[in-house]
Amino acid sequence: MIEFLSPREEADLRRALAGGEGWARVIALRFADGARLRLGSDRSLSEREVGEPRALIDRAARWCAEHGLHLMAYDEEGPGADPIGERRYFMAVG
Repeated sequence: MIEFLSPREEADLRRALAGGEGWARVIALRFADGARLRLGSDRSLSEREVGEPRALIDRAARWCAEHGLHLMAYDEEGPGADPIGERRYFMAVG
């Protein structure tokens, strides 16, 4: 299983961060510790916890898909499987 960004991916992410790209903050600050990825739904974050507009999260997800990673989302459900309106995001590989 891939747990780390490649040196090229990490450099790409650092360049985007240095350039002020908000989508890069989503990955670097919320779903990675340096080159190591924080994987799994048990490490999911709400949209509020990610702290970026959905458009930036969507752009981060596209970057991930281009690199064989998956920034995935699900809607949290309350009792009786009713959606409670909280979208949660997590990083996966595959």
